[in-house]
Amino acid sequence: MMMKGYDKEKAIAFMLPKLIKAEFKPLAAQSEKLLSDAIDADMAYMMDAGVLTADGLMGDAYYDDDDAFEFILEKMARQRKMKEDAQGPLAAFVDQYLELQQAFLEESGLMDWD
Repeated sequence: MMMKGYDKEKAIAFMLPKLIKAEFKPLAAQSEKLLSDAIDADMAYMMDAGVLTADGLMGDAYYDDDDAFEFILEKMARQRKMKEDAQGPLAAFVDQYLELQQAFLEESGLMDWD
């Protein structure tokens, strides 16, 4: 499920060159896959939290950055079978992803989280 009007390929193309790969060096070679998985996890979070409706429109709930971070990190770590003590680089990636996703949404005119 994607947000109405959201183009995942464009989002990845927007974010990929802006990532500071040194911050998540052990995972840097997987940057494109990480972005794809992060977007999927983010959309899942928004559906779960009620930020998005079933048809991809804005729901009534507020997007909570901290909740989203935890949800995305946990989902991506589980997909990669990472133990908690190995999640530092992934957490650094998710942190960057959230900032870049917001920049992409603002630049696309899709929404303003504030």
